[in-house]
Amino acid sequence: MGIWNLYFILKLLLLWAGILGFHVLLNFVFALCLVVRLRPRWARITRQVIAIPVGAALLYYDSNLPPFGRFIEQLPALLQFRFSYIIELLGRFVSARDWLLLAIMVLAYWIVNRWVRVTTFVLLALLIVPGVLRVGTLVSVSPVVAAQGDTTALASGAATGAPAAGAASGSSEFLTGDGEVPPGANPNAALNSFYSRELTRSVSLPAQAGAGPDYDIIFLHICSLAQDDLDVDNLDNLPLLSKFDFVFKNFNSAASYSGPAAIRVLRAGCGQPEHKALYDPAGPQCYVMSDLKNLGFTPTLAMNHDGHFDNFMQEVQQNFNVQGVTPFDNTHARVAMRAFDETPIRSDGDVLQSWWKQRTAMPDKRVALYYNTISLHDGNRLEGSKLSSVQSYPLRAKTMFDDFGQFIDTIAKSGRKAVVVFVPEHGAAIRGSKLQISGMREIPLPEITHVPVAVKLVGFGDGAAASHGTPVTISTPTSYLAMMTLISHLIANNPFAGTPDLAQYANDLPQTAFVSANEQTTVMKYGGKMMIRGADGVWLDLKSLE
Repeated sequence: MGIWNLYFILKLLLLWAGILGFHVLLNFVFALCLVVRLRPRWARITRQVIAIPVGAALLYYDSNLPPFGRFIEQLPALLQFRFSYIIELLGRFVSARDWLLLAIMVLAYWIVNRWVRVTTFVLLALLIVPGVLRVGTLVSVSPVVAAQGDTTALASGAATGAPAAGAASGSSEFLTGDGEVPPGANPNAALNSFYSRELTRSVSLPAQAGAGPDYDIIFLHICSLAQDDLDVDNLDNLPLLSKFDFVFKNFNSAASYSGPAAIRVLRAGCGQPEHKALYDPAGPQCYVMSDLKNLGFTPTLAMNHDGHFDNFMQEVQQNFNVQGVTPFDNTHARVAMRAFDETPIRSDGDVLQSWWKQRTAMPDKRVALYYNTISLHDGNRLEGSKLSSVQSYPLRAKTMFDDFGQFIDTIAKSGRKAVVVFVPEHGAAIRGSKLQISGMREIPLPEITHVPVAVKLVGFGDGAAASHGTPVTISTPTSYLAMMTLISHLIANNPFAGTPDLAQYANDLPQTAFVSANEQTTVMKYGGKMMIRGADGVWLDLKSLE
């Protein structure tokens, strides 16, 4: 096989390290085709010409990368990445240490190949190594994929799950165990039933806002911040995190990309739809901004970027469901960093402070702001810094939290009141895993969609900057419906009309079973396991893949 021996040796080493999957039959047949002796020179050249794209395709198929069709679909977006970010991503696939080991391996191969018939050993290894690792069958082997399991057993196992502690009345209809989807005949049936039940759920907003002082509602929608990202960079002690009045400890954002996440939060008035339904019109009761407008809140929109990528701005404006809302002009704010496509990202502090200055000049008694920030997005480059986006993540996070904290202080000092909703879109996947490299979010893993959601009542209590001690903690499995229900409770019973017990607002918040989805991948908590379904429609136990 000549140089192709290196190709198979490398794949076997990656298989052993748990980095790569391996389809034994396909690889062995490919190797046999390369072993066959061909006398004519033109035939040998033709085989090499054909083998190169076939080998590349087989390597991609063995990898944990998204399906190739998805890669082609995203190619126009990938071509917008700056060169230094592409190099950074390649380094996450294969580190400098791995490149050094590869160079040593190549050198060792050339030495050994002079004395030993390497091809024979490689062919044997293609059959033996996967068997030694005991990672699958002869036809399709992955180092991280175990048996798919019996769906009947899964269903019966789920049926024994106890209702979640502190579950709201009637919540057992919507989940079992600790955020598990109720059992069905099989995982597909259970998932379909989950979405059917979610179609029946919505938030009942009051006919009018409760009496009391006027206030604004501000949604801070943050790209790339999950609880796992806070944990991996030891960011749990940031000052802002201790200032909230309500904290959701078990919140599922249900998506790992910005567009779907924005649609979900702007349609938080209804239960969780499946991914493809996000791009269909929803019922009028689902749209948060139009609902708030009907209650006297003037909808406004601001971002610290231009929203051009993947038509994000257009999707947000469409899901306001309110005509004539134009984005706040952020072009006068300081450029804090550059995105992966070199477009400017403005300082959160500058944009929010400028927006607030404009808001205080508005005659409107109540305003609802949707603010989106991409300060933590993967690939961002700080102005004047050579740090990679992973290295700069803690710095960017601290700056963003400080900017939010100062913004809240500015509102408090102004004497106005506000309900500030801190809600991330999805995580940054800083930690990465065997399934996908750091920064990749094609699979909406719990580490990516478990996000820290919190609410701050600015101006509540004895003084604008009053500290209220321990926040009200919501630990049950929740998603956007619970967040919107809390807001509905606050609107119905104005918390600024006195000093009510804040815990009453969090009573009976609706729970939601854990289901996260992208276009081709679904992750679901079911039968005591975290299950994953890819484009092939097969359900696997997530633990067997890690």
